[in-house]
Amino acid sequence: MRFTIIWEPAAAAGLRRLKSRDGDAVKPLVQAINSLALEPEPPESSKLGGTDLRRLRVGAYRVTYEIDGARVAIKVLMVGRTQV
Repeated sequence: MRFTIIWEPAAAAGLRRLKSRDGDAVKPLVQAINSLALEPEPPESSKLGGTDLRRLRVGAYRVTYEIDGARVAIKVLMVGRTQV
């Protein structure tokens, strides 16, 4: 089953900021987000506490997302840099 990737406005804005600052360095992050369509719970991701949210770290970047099984969709909620 293939999930649809839905970008929330805050996540899309965060990705634009990262691209403008880091350029091509964010390509692995975008590839990892796109791969969630086929594998929504990759081993590199983790569940956030007692919520339905998940976090995926890719190098210096992270994405917070939610799996919506009813809509067969992945909602990308936030994209940013990890704390250094």
